[in-house]
Amino acid sequence: MAKRASARGIRRDVPGILRAPRRMLVADAVSQYMRVPMGAGNSVPWDPNLAPYVVDPMNCLASREYDAVIFVGPSRTGKTIGLIDGWIVYNVVCDPSDMLLIQMTEEKAREHSKKRLDRTFRSSPEVAKRLSPRRNDNNVYDRTFRAGNYLKIGWPSINIMSSSDYKCVALTDYDRFPEDIDGEGDAFTLASKRTTTFMSSGMTLVESSPGRDIRDTKWRRSSLHEAPPTTGILSLYNRGDRRRWYWPCPHCGEHFQPAKDVVQGYQNIADPVVASEAAFIECPHCRGKITAGQKRALNQKGVWLRDGEQIDRHGTVTGTARRSRIASFWMEGPAAAYQTLSQLVYKLLSAQQDYEANGSEETLKAVINTDWGLPYIPQSSVEQRKSETLMARASTVTKRTVPDGVRFLVATVDVQGGRNRRFVVQVIGYGAHGERWVVDRYNIKQSMRTGPNGESLPIDPAGYLEDWDLLRTDVLDKQWPLNSNPGVSLPVLAMAVDSGGEDGVTGNAYEFWRQCRRDGVHKRVYLFKGDSTTRSKLITKSLPDNTDRPNRRAEARGDVPLYLLQTNMLKDRISNALQRDTPGANYVHFPDWLGEWFYDELTYEERGADGKWTKPGKGANEAFDLMVYAHALVILRGYERINWVKPPSWAQPIAQPTSGTQSEPPALPARSYHPKPKTTRARTEDKPSAWAPSTSGGWV
Repeated sequence: MAKRASARGIRRDVPGILRAPRRMLVADAVSQYMRVPMGAGNSVPWDPNLAPYVVDPMNCLASREYDAVIFVGPSRTGKTIGLIDGWIVYNVVCDPSDMLLIQMTEEKAREHSKKRLDRTFRSSPEVAKRLSPRRNDNNVYDRTFRAGNYLKIGWPSINIMSSSDYKCVALTDYDRFPEDIDGEGDAFTLASKRTTTFMSSGMTLVESSPGRDIRDTKWRRSSLHEAPPTTGILSLYNRGDRRRWYWPCPHCGEHFQPAKDVVQGYQNIADPVVASEAAFIECPHCRGKITAGQKRALNQKGVWLRDGEQIDRHGTVTGTARRSRIASFWMEGPAAAYQTLSQLVYKLLSAQQDYEANGSEETLKAVINTDWGLPYIPQSSVEQRKSETLMARASTVTKRTVPDGVRFLVATVDVQGGRNRRFVVQVIGYGAHGERWVVDRYNIKQSMRTGPNGESLPIDPAGYLEDWDLLRTDVLDKQWPLNSNPGVSLPVLAMAVDSGGEDGVTGNAYEFWRQCRRDGVHKRVYLFKGDSTTRSKLITKSLPDNTDRPNRRAEARGDVPLYLLQTNMLKDRISNALQRDTPGANYVHFPDWLGEWFYDELTYEERGADGKWTKPGKGANEAFDLMVYAHALVILRGYERINWVKPPSWAQPIAQPTSGTQSEPPALPARSYHPKPKTTRARTEDKPSAWAPSTSGGWV
C-alpha cells in the first residue's frame, strides 16, 4: 500500500516550497552549509581559505550578469568540490531549483553520485534535512528534495541533454567529453539550451583541465590572457572575459601569474628527485626567489584579472576589461592548493624521461594537461620532419646486412592492390631501449604461378591464396647476414601483415594465418588493421570471425586474431623517434643504399590540426606505415616491458662464432644462427633495382 502524505509532513515541506531564495554569496553559503567528507564517517566544513581562487568563480554562478562560468585548471585545485558539489549544495539550501550534472561517462556519474554527493549530503545537516524521505526520490542518477527541486546526474548523451529544462547545468571534466554528442553538437551548446527558458537566472558551469592539443603551433597571442587555439574548454575560455590568477611578489609587490615559465632551479639537474627539490618560483619583475612554503599566503592575496586589466604594486586595477556574458577563469599548476611544486616538477621530468626513452607522449601529455593545467603541443608538430635531413644522416653499411647493435629482426608487410599489385616488405632490426635500424626493404611482385610460355605471373594477393606462400619463403623463413660477420645470419623473430585492402585480401589473409597455424608458426605471424574506433588502448585484440572477446577456446577452434591499431598514436611515436638526431635510445638508423624515394615515403604524411595523420595527396607512405607496424609488433612481443639489465633470450646481444667452420656454428642456449644460404629464383625486387634472394630456415 502506498505511503500517504501526512498533515505534519505537508506543513514541514510547504515553507521550503514557498520560501524566497536566500540572498547569500555562493561561497559564503557553501562555507556555512557544506561539510566535506573526509573518509568513513568524518567531515569538515568547506574552507574557502584553502583554495581562495575558486571563490570568485563560485560567486559568479549566482550572478545575472553572466550566462555561463568557465573554469580551466589542473587537478588538485579543489575546483570540483567548490564549483560542482558546492553549487549543488547552494541550490539545495539557498535557491531550490532543478539542476543537471553531467559527468564524462556513466561510470563516473555513478561514482560521483555515490562517493561524493551521497556522502556530502548526509554529512551536511542543512542538506540532509531537505532530502526527500521517499525511497524512490533518491537513487543513483535522480534525487528529489522536499521543496520539489530535482537533481539529475547523467553523462554525455543526447537523451539526457535534450528536451528537459533546467535552471542550472554543470559539466565536469569537459575536455574528456566527445566533441560531438551523438551527432547533435558540442556539449556546451546542448547544455546552454536547457537553461534558455530561465533567461538571465539560468546558468551553465563548465570546469576541466585542458585535454585537447593546440591546433596551430604557429599561433601568436593577440592579447595577454588569450589561450592557444584548441577545441574544448579553452575555446570556451577564449569566448569569455579571460581572467587569469595573479600573485603579488613578496619582495617587490608587483603582480605576476604563477605559471610554468616562472618555475626555475631544476632545469640543469639530471636527477629528477634532486631537481624537483631544488625548484622554486622566480618573480619575473625583480628575480626574487619564492619558495613552495609561501604558496598558501600568496594565494590568500591573489587576484583575478580580466583580459585588458593591469594591477600595480598597491593593488590598484586599471585598464579596459574584456566584456562577455561568459565569466571565464584559467589558472596553472603552481598555484594548485593540493599539489606541491616539487611534485609538479618531478612528474614533468619523469614524463620527459619516459618520452625520451620510448617516444610515447601519453604520459607527458597527461602531466602537462592535468598537473600543469596547460594545453599540449604534440612533439611531432614542434619540428617538421624533412626527408633530406633524414637521408643526410644515413650511415655506410653493407647492403641488406644486419648492423652491429641489432638484437632481433621483425618484418612488416603492406599489401598493395590495383594495377601495381605487390607485397611491400620492410625489415627492422631492434636493439636496446628503442634504438632501431632499417635492415631491408623490397617488393614481392612475381608469383610462383606461370603463364602459357612458362613466364612468372604477377602476384594477386586478393585473387590467389597460394601467392601468400611467398610471405613464408621470402619473409618469415628468410635470414639476413650480419654486417660484421657475413657467415652468420639472423632470422626473423616475427612478421606483421596489413590485412586490409581490396576485396579478397582480408579473406586470404585469414586463410594464410590459418595455414601458418597448421604449420605451427602462427605465433610469429600477426594480422594488423587500423582501428576505426578511438580508444585509449594502443592495440586491441579482436576475433572478427567469432567474437570481440579473445579467449583460448575460441582460438583453438581456428578463429583468427586481428590486432586493431590506434595508428595516430603509433605514428606520433615513430615521428618522435625520427626527430632524434643523435644515436642512442629511440634513434632510427638508415643504411646509405636506400634511395630518396624511401625518405619521401617516410615523411609524406602530415599531422593535421585535428591530431590525425593524413596524406596531403596521392604520394606513397609505405615506409612510414611499415615502421608503425614494426613498433606495434614489438610492443605485442613485450618489448616495452624488457629489463635491459637482464633481457629475455630473444633480445640479448647476438653471439657470434669466434672460431670453427660455417657448417658448425656455436651452440647457443636460445638462439641459433646459420651460414648465409644460397639464393633461388627471383621473386622479389628492390625499389628501383631488382633483387632475388630466397631462403628457408627459422628459429631452432
